Amino acid sequence: MEYIDKSQELIIRISEDDEAAFNTLFQLYHKRIYSFAFKLLNSTVEAEEVVQNVFLALWNQRKNLNISVSITSYLFGIARHQAYDFIRQKINHESYAEYFLEQNDDYAFVTEDVVVYNELENKIRHYIGMLPDRRREIFLLSRMEKMSYKDIAEKLSISENTVDTQIRHALNFLRRQLVDYFILLLSLFALK
Repeated sequence: MEYIDKSQELIIRISEDDEAAFNTLFQLYHKRIYSFAFKLLNSTVEAEEVVQNVFLALWNQRKNLNISVSITSYLFGIARHQAYDFIRQKINHESYAEYFLEQNDDYAFVTEDVVVYNELENKIRHYIGMLPDRRREIFLLSRMEKMSYKDIAEKLSISENTVDTQIRHALNFLRRQLVDYFILLLSLFALK
């Protein structure tokens, strides 16, 4: 009963913009949500993104929180929804790839696709290089070394919340930088 009361108290404090309460709730739940998402997705990167998205959604909705179920049910409901979104995206991507291969008997675009992929990879590397040193280090440990938030935090002697924040900022920066490139690519493929 005390645990439930503590969670409800944290929610009230979070709705009042209390970052310390948010950090406490994050510490209480992030490992369990990560494990849950990893079981569904079998991907450390996607499981970590689910954790980020769950707590980002909680923070963004803090003023409107009216949780009639337990906080555990609420957080895991968001996590389940996020994981299903990843699964749907994978299915759609794989279906499109299969359809594309079936429709194109000649593989003239394969070379062009390799060029586009290499160009995108170079752009991503360039933008990663533009990140502040510490953020870049944290991002590369997560995405290239496949280290968990906990392992990164221990290695760099920082909190897991700092790791989460830095990765979230890095991803947002990369998305902003690459959105125009993706729009250009989509328009080029639409012309084919």
